[in-house]
Amino acid sequence: MKQFTIVVFLSVLTASTFAQSKKEVKKNKIKTVTEQITDYVGGKEVTRNDSYKKFNKQGEVTEEIEYDKTGKLKRKVLSKYNEFDDKVEETIVDANNHQVEREVYKYDSFKEKSEVLHYNERNELDSKSVYTINGNGLKTEKKTYDAKGKLIQIKKYSYGF
Repeated sequence: MKQFTIVVFLSVLTASTFAQSKKEVKKNKIKTVTEQITDYVGGKEVTRNDSYKKFNKQGEVTEEIEYDKTGKLKRKVLSKYNEFDDKVEETIVDANNHQVEREVYKYDSFKEKSEVLHYNERNELDSKSVYTINGNGLKTEKKTYDAKGKLIQIKKYSYGF
């Protein structure tokens, strides 16, 4: 168990060390990042793609690809942003480029996320979440509705200062 904990800690540390921040991506004008893994199988090196990220000029991830253990495309996440660098849409597609799900994000006049529309693989509305924001710009409540507009969940947020 102790070895497992050490391996997990080192994996997290390694991932955070090599991850590029938005600031670094923008400063260094990075357009893409590809991560590869080399496995040693029977004394031979086998290299495969693990992930790929594409960035816009503002350093936002516009495309993220995950590969399976054989190096084949597993899923792709496509993101769109508005002029304020807020994510306005995220679409997840499978290896066959078919939509798995899509979310559309809406923002209020204070540029706070106010609504999330969640669509299924047929691009039909599955659910809608509406956020309540207090005068300090902190979200205080999230109400989730099903596709027919029926309230299915309320989540409340409280803050300690």
